[in-house]
Amino acid sequence: MNQNTTMDTRSERMLDLLAEGASARTIAKKLGYSEGTVRVYLHNLYRTIGVRNKTEAVIWYLHRTRPAMPAQSAASPMPRPAPMPPAEPVLPAGNGFGDMALADDLYTALGIMGSFVGPYGQLWEAGLRLKGTPMDEALVAQSAQSRLLWRAVLKADFAYGKLLYDEGHAERIGQESAADAAMLVCLLALGGYSAAATRLVSSLADKRRGAAAMAGRELALMRAATQAVEGSSDSSLEPLHTIAAEKGRATALKQVAMAALFHVHRARKRFAEARQTADALWTEAELARQQLEAMGVRPLAREAAVPPLGVGESAVAASRKAALAR
Repeated sequence: MNQNTTMDTRSERMLDLLAEGASARTIAKKLGYSEGTVRVYLHNLYRTIGVRNKTEAVIWYLHRTRPAMPAQSAASPMPRPAPMPPAEPVLPAGNGFGDMALADDLYTALGIMGSFVGPYGQLWEAGLRLKGTPMDEALVAQSAQSRLLWRAVLKADFAYGKLLYDEGHAERIGQESAADAAMLVCLLALGGYSAAATRLVSSLADKRRGAAAMAGRELALMRAATQAVEGSSDSSLEPLHTIAAEKGRATALKQVAMAALFHVHRARKRFAEARQTADALWTEAELARQQLEAMGVRPLAREAAVPPLGVGESAVAASRKAALAR
């Protein structure tokens, strides 16, 4: 792959849309071309940058433009629909994090702190660096897929899960990652696609029966999410609440359960419980940030200044890196 390739505006825009999960048809509509023309452009673009397909193009683009932000990347070939709004506007009771999450969504309220929680977050990256473990393209693609699913859970982007399911990606996701399958089931269940969620849980349980990776906590989360959505009593929330309130070492799966529980509380108009659950997720993000600093990584710059004009990209990057390390 040639990272030094000079890109024109059209190519940059097409790669940006691919990274967001857009299909050739979506790109054609946004750019005003026919779908056939877009496919020709994409074919020529792949050849120019030295990749074979859409997934490799996305990985190439993320390496080139956003190497330090895997939480914002997207390796999935599916389009990313707009977030689903709440049934009614929710007015915040105050200015805390939980109030912001109710007024907007968890993803918006968390901001950069969202990269500290969920699967393949910054803490995981820092651990890899300390161990000296290289990140190959397969791992980059896997982490990108997981982060996109995590972002959809935070944004209540439930329609994205249904698109993945309808386009036949559910089985592949289940084979590649039990945690990703759990997030997909949560998206389906929370979005009201209960039949699809139930079928997927049944299919995954049958195919992975006896395998600890699927028969354990991931499968428990899938079933807890579907039960919480289908029920109406407090008892229907108990399994999901148990996973979300788990004591001890924080895990990405626990944080997915917390986000799912927030959405269920919000849908039931239990705003006090939703607010407190969101605050608990913020605490998880803050603890992860503190762990990063204990490892010598300062993900949030303590001191920064507007760079002088004309110093060049490398100088700006070096200055920012120094600020983060302070």
